[in-house]
Amino acid sequence: MYYPESSIITTKDGLHCQIYMSDHPRGLVIVKPKYIPTDKISSSALPLRYIHGRKLNRLNMWISKERLKKYLADFKRAYPDYVHFSKNHGTWFFAVPEKKIERVYDSRKGLQELMKMPAASLDGHLRNVMEFVKFLKRSGVPLKDFGLTYSTLVGHYFLGISDINIVVYGKKNFWKVIGFLEKAKHPNLRFKTDKEWIEYHKKRGRTLVLNKKEFLFHSRRKKWEGFWNGNLFLILGVEKPNEVSVSWNKEKYKPLGIFKVHGKIKSDHHSGVRPGLYEIENGKVLGKKDEIPLKYIVFFTRNFAMQAKKGENVEAQGLLESSTDKDGKEYYRLVLGYFDSFLSGRNKKEYLKVLK
Repeated sequence: MYYPESSIITTKDGLHCQIYMSDHPRGLVIVKPKYIPTDKISSSALPLRYIHGRKLNRLNMWISKERLKKYLADFKRAYPDYVHFSKNHGTWFFAVPEKKIERVYDSRKGLQELMKMPAASLDGHLRNVMEFVKFLKRSGVPLKDFGLTYSTLVGHYFLGISDINIVVYGKKNFWKVIGFLEKAKHPNLRFKTDKEWIEYHKKRGRTLVLNKKEFLFHSRRKKWEGFWNGNLFLILGVEKPNEVSVSWNKEKYKPLGIFKVHGKIKSDHHSGVRPGLYEIENGKVLGKKDEIPLKYIVFFTRNFAMQAKKGENVEAQGLLESSTDKDGKEYYRLVLGYFDSFLSGRNKKEYLKVLK
């Protein structure tokens, strides 16, 4: 079954989870828990939310490594069925067993239902969403390829505070919307200032791995985040079933350690989705005497989405892996953003930047 990335799942154990990729192991759905009930485990380091009559922690992977380690150790004891160790990857993922799914929120259907509503029956947040979607349709992408996700879809948004999170299905459609936003003019549309980029990053508790100048250079170019009539919006690209670029079971990976690499972006077409990748040419692994055929830079967190463009020379640091496909062919890839990187502290060493 197709479980598209960025969709929301609620489980029979009361967890609210965000689907984290569009290709999954048999019987499981790879996710990141967003909200976790506090009756079995709880942490004062995590924000609290009251949703659907329950007190929940909002999981933030950017809290201190020590407190995150403790919370996730408690999580694995309380919810062992929700952690999957992949032998193909040599690391673990959060996963929801299909038998534990209570509901999968359909982001396309949810948006289509919203667009049928009379505007007079909606509150200010939902009217804002409706008007923004009408504006995005001017890109030429049909309504059927848009979706709505996160708190707005599930119905626990905060009026005047919650983001507008729009899903665009299909890579070509996603880039069409981004191209439209790069050129669009509208009195309700604006993009983040440098100050807002820094404040937003701090608000999420994230560490600046690149220096401030480098961070702002890359952030300014990303027109998938901005404001519509004062509401923060985020445009999320999601793969259709026939365009998955990072498959689950086709290859086996062997970790080789943390390395720095240089290369030229051959293609950035797959960099608007999660997990995403950049095709690399003239790749070089620094510190390795032997020539290594570096083919991809792969990322599992959207921090690295749209970070570099075709034709640009880049430097990146992360987990180097050798990859072997079912025919025994080997290549190498650099991976950024595995869940275990937050526990090991590797996430504070991982980066991708354009070389000027």
